[in-house]
Amino acid sequence: MEWLIRFCAVIFLSVLLQSNATSIEPLEENEGYLLVAFNVESGYVPSHVQLESGGFMGSSLKFDSLKPRDNHWLIPVDAGEYSWDRIFFTKRIYLNLEDSDFKIKVEPGKINYGGHISLYTEMNSNRDQLLGGARVYFNNRASKAMIFLDEQYPALMTRYETVYSGKQRDHFFTHVNSLRNAQ
Repeated sequence: MEWLIRFCAVIFLSVLLQSNATSIEPLEENEGYLLVAFNVESGYVPSHVQLESGGFMGSSLKFDSLKPRDNHWLIPVDAGEYSWDRIFFTKRIYLNLEDSDFKIKVEPGKINYGGHISLYTEMNSNRDQLLGGARVYFNNRASKAMIFLDEQYPALMTRYETVYSGKQRDHFFTHVNSLRNAQ
C-alpha cells in the first residue's frame, strides 16, 4: 500500500510541475535535492561521472548521457556529504577525483548546489589514451545554476530554499532568496 501512495504522490507532483518544467520526485523525510553541475569545456565527452556518499555503507551516484558543455542533474538524495569520485572516459580510463576535496553537503528540505566541475581533456582518436592529460577545475557558477533551476524547476524554486554548499562561502542564493521573499 505504501508504494501505491508514493506512486500517486509522484504522479501528482509530476503533473503539478509539468508547467514548462522537468518533473522530479517529491522529497521524503531527511532528503534534499542535489544539483550536480558538470561542464565539458573542451576535449572528449566522458561516458559518465560518479559521486560518492559517505557513511558506514558508502554508495555511488552515477550520472551518464553526458553532452558537450553543460550537464545538470537535480535528484532527491539522503541528507549528508557527497564528493566527486571519478570521471570515466571508458571502462578502463578514468580520472580519480577522490583526493580533490570537491564536496557537496546536502541539507534536508533544500535544493543544494555545490559548484560546477569543469573538464578539459586531450585524448587520441581511439579514446584509449590521454595525450595531453586532463585538467579538472572547480567553479562556483551560482547564477548559472539559478538560471537552470528557474527554467527547469520553477515550482520547486518557489517551494524550496536553494543553498550553496561548495568549498568557499557564497551568499548569492541567500541574497536572491531574500529578494524573492520580499516580493
